[in-house]
Amino acid sequence: MLIRVRAVLIAALLLTIAVVDASVGPESGQDGASRESVPTPESVIGFAPCSDYKLANYEAIADYFRQLDAATERMQLVEIGKTAEGRTQLMAIISSEANMKELPRYKQTARALALNRDEQGRPLTDERAAQLASDGKAIVWVDFGLHSTEVAHAQTAPWMAWKAVTEETEEMAFIRDNVIFILVPNMNPDGTTLVADWYMKHVGKPWEMSIPALYQKYVGHDNNRDWFMFNQPESRNIATQLYEEWFPQIVYNQHQTAPFPARIFVPPFEDPSNFNIPPLVIRGVNTVGDAITRRLDQEGKVGAISRVQFDTWWNGGMRTAPYFHNMVGILTETGHASATPADYDVKTFPARFANGESTTEPSTYYPSPYLGGHWTLKMSCEYMNTASMAVLDIGAKRRQEWLFDVYQMARDNMKAGAEETYVVAADQWDTGAAVRMINVLRVGGVEVERATAPFTAEGKEYAAGSFIIHGAQPYLPYIRDLLTPQAYPDRRLSPDGPPEPPYDISGWTLNLQMGVTVDKISEAVTARTETVQEASLEATAVSAAARGAYAIDPRTNDAFIAVNRLLKSGDTIYRATTPLTAAGQEWPAGAFVVAAGPETHGRIAATSELGLSPAALDTMPEKTDLVRVEAPRIGLYNAWGGNMDEGWTRWLLEQYEFPYSTLRDKDIRAGSLREKFDVIVLPDASYDSMLKGRAAGTMPDEYVGGMTPRGVANLYEFAATGGTLVALDTASELPLHTFGLPVRDVLEDLREHEFYAPGTIVKVNVDNTHPIAWGMPTEAAAFFAESPAFAVGYPQRRPGDERAALAPPANVKTVVSYPDDDVLMSGWLLGESYLHDKAAVVEAGVEEGRVVMLGFRTQHRGQPHGTFKLLFNALLLGGSEAAMGTSSSSASRH
Repeated sequence: MLIRVRAVLIAALLLTIAVVDASVGPESGQDGASRESVPTPESVIGFAPCSDYKLANYEAIADYFRQLDAATERMQLVEIGKTAEGRTQLMAIISSEANMKELPRYKQTARALALNRDEQGRPLTDERAAQLASDGKAIVWVDFGLHSTEVAHAQTAPWMAWKAVTEETEEMAFIRDNVIFILVPNMNPDGTTLVADWYMKHVGKPWEMSIPALYQKYVGHDNNRDWFMFNQPESRNIATQLYEEWFPQIVYNQHQTAPFPARIFVPPFEDPSNFNIPPLVIRGVNTVGDAITRRLDQEGKVGAISRVQFDTWWNGGMRTAPYFHNMVGILTETGHASATPADYDVKTFPARFANGESTTEPSTYYPSPYLGGHWTLKMSCEYMNTASMAVLDIGAKRRQEWLFDVYQMARDNMKAGAEETYVVAADQWDTGAAVRMINVLRVGGVEVERATAPFTAEGKEYAAGSFIIHGAQPYLPYIRDLLTPQAYPDRRLSPDGPPEPPYDISGWTLNLQMGVTVDKISEAVTARTETVQEASLEATAVSAAARGAYAIDPRTNDAFIAVNRLLKSGDTIYRATTPLTAAGQEWPAGAFVVAAGPETHGRIAATSELGLSPAALDTMPEKTDLVRVEAPRIGLYNAWGGNMDEGWTRWLLEQYEFPYSTLRDKDIRAGSLREKFDVIVLPDASYDSMLKGRAAGTMPDEYVGGMTPRGVANLYEFAATGGTLVALDTASELPLHTFGLPVRDVLEDLREHEFYAPGTIVKVNVDNTHPIAWGMPTEAAAFFAESPAFAVGYPQRRPGDERAALAPPANVKTVVSYPDDDVLMSGWLLGESYLHDKAAVVEAGVEEGRVVMLGFRTQHRGQPHGTFKLLFNALLLGGSEAAMGTSSSSASRH
């Protein structure tokens, strides 16, 4: 009898495998009338997505989804916003015909449970929540196409949608009855088209998957690092659906590739786990992950690995930010990210994974090793479809549990935060940054109020206009995580050995990065307030035209937008080299002084839309206390192959309206740079990569080669003849190694067990009397990630060179430095003493010009608003009429 039962089970299993293995293609499932009337992906796109040597671009995939939507009542296609390049981003909602007719009701149920509030805003009772969970449908989110060079998931999306809409199996019918399936066909439409078009043009060449540019207009791979800052339009489009519209209980984010030679990574994740994530989220992640790996092995899909490489510490990824919103975030990483087939020989496999386990022998979290063979894109797509089905299946089977869990977490968070309040005082160093931070939190679903009258909390008085964030709200873990310093555990690969690196970074505290003071109050603050939907500054406009000049506070980043607009309009602008009294208060050095003119007042009045409150001055300050500012001609170096730091810098320049030109290696090799530019910016990159570029044969000829020694010499000549060279982070290697500066990087030769800062927020001291630091406070937070630290007065280090320190030279100025203790503010910092009293930002004179070395990430991922001014001031330094720093003479204008 046992043998007969086992035989029946095996037969059923083989049938299941046969059905699912055919899931990428029109032969899948059982034929029915509905399927016959619905177009297949192949019939619209012209070939079957996931085929060998073919990739469909976004336009073809979007066309298929529109035709699928028109052919079925089981799907609704929604336009959710525009991309960075202006494409329309789509989202599909799939469920049974009956559920589709009741979408508003199920949507409201998900909202009520996620926020623990009924339609009148009152907290739910457990009994009411249980009833809603019983009546509701699980909201399960699966997205595709975020990282565009990971090509399989974008190609899988049409098949997954077709399968979900047309398949008439008992399982799929059950899923449609119990799940509202949110399918995002493409998280990065622009990149999918760029990569697919490039591949189809170059298929068969060595560079078929070597894209010459970032696959998102500004940030490339960092589009999965933007999920609490929401700088990019695609991120904001998705956030609206997650935190305002649908509130899914499960969020599944598809990626490639797995740790080789595994075929797919699936949760559970590696430690450490972030302390702010609710336990039910972690339990849910493990439950869903186990469902995926079990189904993969049931279908004979070997090579699934767990608990290696990927952790749950960091906030800011597409699957991690939802954790702090009580959502179960799932990541899988599937192998073989190419439409070109490959053969994998087990003899060439590495012996062990990063966690020390064998790549060829079974282990607890890798029980069915992949042992090589022929592999195609279709096989990767099939793994993705299987994983998606597992997520939908467990979403359906545990529908009521998932729904009640989100309510329970929201309820418990509101109780836990009842005596916890975060106050952002109206009086901030940069009030514009405070408003931007509040709006970032609002996009992430945080509830914010604004005081309409003064109030007192823990003995401190706060003015009207202060922002209040009560802890008693559903997303308390998100608030705590973003507004409280991270304390990453000291994890080593061996006792006192090399550090075990975090998956991304170790510290990201939002208010520290943005230079905003947030007071955590250990009580429920009572005040007269109004609800904030979108925060803005109440600017004080200049009522009458000034007789002498207008002054703009240098402490706010938005002042640079106003100045760039005024420069573009031809206004005459100066900067005060000493503190300036204006609007009844003393502003620090660097205030912008705009000469009054016939049409200046109207343009000054328009700055109120930026939240600025310029002051009218009766007389122009003494010219001896001013330096003229002109619009600098900026060149931004952009090497072929795509540099995310360049992209973020380009994005930032555009946000603050700095005109710039792109500089390629050939432009730098050509020379005559000073005739064209006042400032050249080198984004974060190693000297070696800038020098050599892409190797010949790895890209078409027009994309290979670096700036070469000739280009480096041209950069020196640019600075020597009056230009300003701005080197960001490790790009400082270029002037340090080649310009003969009396500055060296003290961290250059240290090993990781001696010094390690894997994305860490550190304290810096600022000389805000120096033009590069005008408008900065005297103490700030800086984002440090494998960055340099400078010793000024040392000769360039050479083998065997043990010469003592030289006296600090007159042509080198330290603008920002690290303190002699308590450097760490958030994250993990190993070997802190190596930073003590070292320089972080240096201006070094080079004959008639200068080099500015910004030795940390002043603009990292568009997050550290508190240090943007260091870059902005360095740019304006190149447009100044007089030597504002260390160079021997002013830069000539051309």
